[in-house]
Amino acid sequence: MWRGSQKNATIGDCAAFARIHLPIVEADMLTCGALGVSRATLHGFAERIVERALASRLERWVERRAAGEPVAYILGRRGFWTFDLEVSPDALIPRPDTETLVAAVLPLIDDGCRVLDVGTGSGAVALAIASEKPTASVTATDLDPHCIALCRRNATRLGIELRTLVADRFKGLDERFELIVSNPPYVAADDPHLLHGDLRFEPRLALVGGTDGLGFLKRLIAEAPEHLLPGGWLAVEHGCTQGTAVGRLFREHGFVGESTCADIEDRPRATIGRLAKATPRREAG
Repeated sequence: MWRGSQKNATIGDCAAFARIHLPIVEADMLTCGALGVSRATLHGFAERIVERALASRLERWVERRAAGEPVAYILGRRGFWTFDLEVSPDALIPRPDTETLVAAVLPLIDDGCRVLDVGTGSGAVALAIASEKPTASVTATDLDPHCIALCRRNATRLGIELRTLVADRFKGLDERFELIVSNPPYVAADDPHLLHGDLRFEPRLALVGGTDGLGFLKRLIAEAPEHLLPGGWLAVEHGCTQGTAVGRLFREHGFVGESTCADIEDRPRATIGRLAKATPRREAG
């Protein structure tokens, strides 16, 4: 029987138990989270006795992770940009790849710039932009009201001001923006990655972009010109093999000077383009 189910289990006992079942990095993250201690305490005060309820919580968390549940969902938080975000199974887990999108658009944002984040999820992109550009007017939309509630909680906790709206892409929006940004669903429906790792637990609606992964992107890029000011910018995240196709869609719908940005692994991850002064109207694909 594991000592944590008895009295007088120590921090060291808990860490050792977690490390038997999980990689050390994940084990230590869950141990710190379950026991409510810092990494310094974990390593410096291994002999400290912990409450039985906390040790039992760690045991449950280890079981959940061993079954494949993402660490971020178990902890209820994930680091993104310069802050920690509350996360839940209602939204995608924020990833470093998406920080590429944020970094790419920040130089485009001036004082008073109106920014729209389509499909905000936990609010990661919108909150990062609003935190770096407090004079901008940031609106975050999502089809799922649970995601909008999650975004609002993150904004309140972080003290960041933005506007939120439950909307399917641009529905209900009658204004135009200088910048539209989105991390949309772009995984193909038959992509084998959906059957492995954390993706098994994340919402399919936020992951799958149709048969080829481009369905949502096609509609988004086609509709964006009607919601941008002339000369406004569109920036989207996409799969690392989709850059050429996305660039072609940008050009087909009146965007010029499109460029692709690489992620931390030097893979094409985001495309940015500027709306020409006169834009031919095209139907969504």
